[in-house]
Amino acid sequence: MPEPDGPRAAQYAEQFEAAQQDFIRLVETLTDEQWRKVGRNYPKQMNEEDEGRPVGVIAHHAAISGPLIIGRIQRMLEGQPLAPVDMRTVNAAHSEEQAGVTREQVLEVLRSTQPQIAAAVRAIPDSQLDEPRDTPAGPMSAAQRLERVLIGHLASHRGSIEAAIS
Repeated sequence: MPEPDGPRAAQYAEQFEAAQQDFIRLVETLTDEQWRKVGRNYPKQMNEEDEGRPVGVIAHHAAISGPLIIGRIQRMLEGQPLAPVDMRTVNAAHSEEQAGVTREQVLEVLRSTQPQIAAAVRAIPDSQLDEPRDTPAGPMSAAQRLERVLIGHLASHRGSIEAAIS
């Protein structure tokens, strides 16, 4: 088995770190008024995630999702089945539970999870990146899940927040 931390895995880790840093910078700049604004679906509603939640709740959702997403990618690579997730139910419960979340709480989660997530991405052998695996969304490779789900999730929610505050 090839050594982990191949050039492609390292590249995905760097892309994740850049996306996370961009998200952190955005959260750092939000005013209290912007934090309370209702998000907007951007560029469109995706994966049953309606952005009709406050910006702060969206930011918290994006922050706590990183560890969950990389955990699912790791389980997929281990050949374990991935259970479908009802995003509407999960997001509704999260929105209620985190209605009072603060910018500092979100920043703490983003900053504290970034090194572990990046290390987990770097640990994926390049030889496993392109192997299709079964997922609730159909066959996907680890590379596709890193691009679309781990990195794409941050980019999507960043776009929703920026659309809401502009």
